[in-house]
Amino acid sequence: MTTLLSVQDLAVLSGAKSILHPLSFTISPGETVAVTGESGSGKSTLAHALVGLLPDGFKTSGQIIFEGQDLAALSERTFRDLRGRRIAMVFQEPMTALNPIRRIGQQIGDTLRLHNAFSSRDIASHVQALLDRVGLSSVGISAEAYPHALSGGQRQRVLLAMAIACKPALLIADEFTTALDSKTQADVMDLVKDLSVEHGMAVLMISHDLGVIRRHAQRVLILQQGCLVESNETEQLFDWPQHPYTRSLLSMSLHGTGHPPLTHIPVPLDVAEGIQP
Repeated sequence: MTTLLSVQDLAVLSGAKSILHPLSFTISPGETVAVTGESGSGKSTLAHALVGLLPDGFKTSGQIIFEGQDLAALSERTFRDLRGRRIAMVFQEPMTALNPIRRIGQQIGDTLRLHNAFSSRDIASHVQALLDRVGLSSVGISAEAYPHALSGGQRQRVLLAMAIACKPALLIADEFTTALDSKTQADVMDLVKDLSVEHGMAVLMISHDLGVIRRHAQRVLILQQGCLVESNETEQLFDWPQHPYTRSLLSMSLHGTGHPPLTHIPVPLDVAEGIQP
C-alpha cells in the first residue's frame, strides 16, 4: 500500500522537557488513523508538530515525510503553501478558529484565494459548491452568514468546507467533535467519512472518544505521557489490547456505556488506579 505520510522517530522538546518521545507511524491515502490517550498525553502536540504549528520554544527531531518531502526541511514559505492545500487541519473550537466579524463565505473564499488562481466569480461559485457539499445550503445557511448566527455543528461544517476547499491529501481533525451533541457528532463524522471516500483523503483523527474511534478509524495509536505505547488495527486493538494502559483506558471507557467490560483481559490495579476516567 502506498504511504502518504511517514513519521519516523518524531520527538518534541520544550526546553529540556520531552513533550513527545520518539514515535513512528505511517498513514496511507484514504485511511483514517486515530490518536487517543488522556489529556496531556501529547495528542494535540503531535497534530501541531505535523503541520508546523508548535508554540515558540518547542523543537522537533526526527522525520515527517509527506508525499516524499521532509516537512522539517521545508522553508516556512513552502510549508505555508503546503498547509491548507495538501494538509488541512480542523480545530476543536470553531469560534476561535473563525473570524467573528467576517462572513463565512469570505473566510472559505480566503482559502481558495490563497492557494488557487481563481477569479472572484469562480471563488463565489466554489464557495457555494462547498456549502452545498457540507450540508449548510440545505438548512438555509448562506455565504453571507456570520459565525455567531450558526450552531456549533454548523460552524464545524464551515471549518470542514475551508479544510476541503483545495481537496487536501491529509485532513488532521483535532478533537473537533468534542463540544457537539451525539447526533451532530455522528452527522459530522459521517460527512468526514464520505469526504474521505470521495477524495481519497486520509484522516488523522485526534480524539478521546473511543466510541467515535471504533466506528470511524481503521487504525489506532495510543499515547501515554508523550509515548506511543500501542498501535494496531482498530478491531484488533479493541478486542485484544496488549499494553496495560490500553486495557485500562478501554475498560474505563466501556464501563457504563452498554458495552461489555473487557473482563477477558486482567487490568493491573496499579494501572487502573493511575488513569483518569
